[in-house]
Amino acid sequence: MIVNGIIAEMSNAHGGSLDRAHRIIEACAEAGADWMKFQAFTIPELCTLRGTAKDEMVTVEPWTHMTMGELYGLAETPHSWFPSLIRKCKEVGIPWFSSVFGMDSLALLEKLGCPVYKLASLDRSQDIFRRNVMMTGKPVIQSSPVHMELKGVTQLWCPPGYPQDVHEVDLEGWMPYFDGFSYHGTNPQVPLCAKECGAKIIEVHVQLDDEPSELEQNVSLTISQLRELTGRRDLGKVRGKRTRGRTTVTAKMGKL
Repeated sequence: MIVNGIIAEMSNAHGGSLDRAHRIIEACAEAGADWMKFQAFTIPELCTLRGTAKDEMVTVEPWTHMTMGELYGLAETPHSWFPSLIRKCKEVGIPWFSSVFGMDSLALLEKLGCPVYKLASLDRSQDIFRRNVMMTGKPVIQSSPVHMELKGVTQLWCPPGYPQDVHEVDLEGWMPYFDGFSYHGTNPQVPLCAKECGAKIIEVHVQLDDEPSELEQNVSLTISQLRELTGRRDLGKVRGKRTRGRTTVTAKMGKL
């Protein structure tokens, strides 16, 4: 199965509500997203895989008041939801796949027939886990801030920053080394520029216009912005000046 086009990543925008998760799926399908993506993990998986302890304090703003376990608990998409989420995707006609963060979640997704697996940028050094995922025989997508020598793996460029600093994103310089672009931000012009620079896959986090993500409002597009992104496939409309062989987002769009 070949993944291309625009991937709408639900992440934790459901806010712990299965009903909201269903409405996000419906809205993404209506907005024209090509794929719906979920995140499958448990708190022990994340803490164990990344070598952290459940009671370790988060050191990144704005979550410094929470432990890792508390943060992951708020962000988690319960395993028990996945059959319902998959049914909703089939109902509205949007294909789905999932990021995976541990062996229990991988086993669940295999039972549910997940067609593609995504590995997060933070887990790019987890070679053993990546090999386990690749042994399923399913296509694998890896996000990374640098190009990796990975045979048979689709790679998305994921610049550092959460949100990413769009003024420092050198799209023209980096996109030739990657198959697509993973965006963490709130300006739909950035992924539009990435597509103009050759990205065949665009991954964006999404949130409902009137019910923003409690944890990731500053790295997610609204459904209205997603509709703008999917409705402007003719990227000849995006214009800007080049700066000595380097096309930055700022050069293409002016001051954001």
